[in-house]
Amino acid sequence: MGLHCRFYEDRFPEQNDIVKVCVHSVGEVVVDVQLLEYDNIEGMILLSELTRRRIRSVNKLVRVGRPEYALVMRVDQEKGYIDLSKRRVLKEDADTCEEKYSRAKTVNSILCHVASVLGYDTDQQLENLYSRTAWYFDRKYKKQGASYDAFRCSVGNPDLLDECGIDTNTKDTLLTNIKQKLSPKLVKVRADIEVACVQYEGVDAVKRALKKGLALTTDALPIKINLIAPPLFVVSTTTLDWQAGISRLNTVLETVKSSILEEGGLYHTRRDPHVINDTDELYLTRRLQEMEMENKDNSDDENSDDNSNDTGDDIDSCSDDDKY
Repeated sequence: MGLHCRFYEDRFPEQNDIVKVCVHSVGEVVVDVQLLEYDNIEGMILLSELTRRRIRSVNKLVRVGRPEYALVMRVDQEKGYIDLSKRRVLKEDADTCEEKYSRAKTVNSILCHVASVLGYDTDQQLENLYSRTAWYFDRKYKKQGASYDAFRCSVGNPDLLDECGIDTNTKDTLLTNIKQKLSPKLVKVRADIEVACVQYEGVDAVKRALKKGLALTTDALPIKINLIAPPLFVVSTTTLDWQAGISRLNTVLETVKSSILEEGGLYHTRRDPHVINDTDELYLTRRLQEMEMENKDNSDDENSDDNSNDTGDDIDSCSDDDKY
């Protein structure tokens, strides 16, 4: 069993907080849940607080093991009672709670791993580490979850962790794990465009337009343009800052558009610049590979046709079994 600690310094949530819970059991009167951000302390939701509609089947509303979002109605810290409501949670509240939970969980993952590397063997040691690091920043900025942003800033400014008053070994271990979890990652930004020109030397006009777009490449934002199938092209770049990537691709598209229109060509943006996911990347890679194979097959066919024309006698000598 690994070490455990609540995400925030407060042992209980405040009234009207939105929390993420996991359904533990479903009874005839109440639903017992565990508050994930508060080290799985127990809370309960009355069946009347599950939905504003008439309940036809409780199992369709909540299931054991499924996460839910709930509003804190009452907290009795002495008795440990926490009354919650699911029906009073708005969609935007749930979205905000999920983002907050996701960030806090990332911080928890970092600190738990640091505790493991440092050889901690009690939950109290982990809590002390929390108090000197994550909760320190929460207290400093007077906001639950502020530690996530502080940890991210420490990637570029390691001296920020000096405020925590931790020893060098702990700081180095913490910083290493923060960099592994929170360092910015390269993303790919892509746009799909159609560029064509039916004027005299139209192919050269397309090439000139695309080269003007490629001229905007930089070390930080390298521009690539790939042909999918005439007149469709993919313009892409990889960057740590997706917003800067989208802005640069928009500039590239405007440059290509202006150039090709000046030469009497046609331009159309089939899809605006956007961050692509793994599925998009896989499709693009597969399509490019298919095109390479098609071009190779066409080249082989042309060579085969040329050879056939040179040796027409071979065709006449084919047997009936070889004809289609």
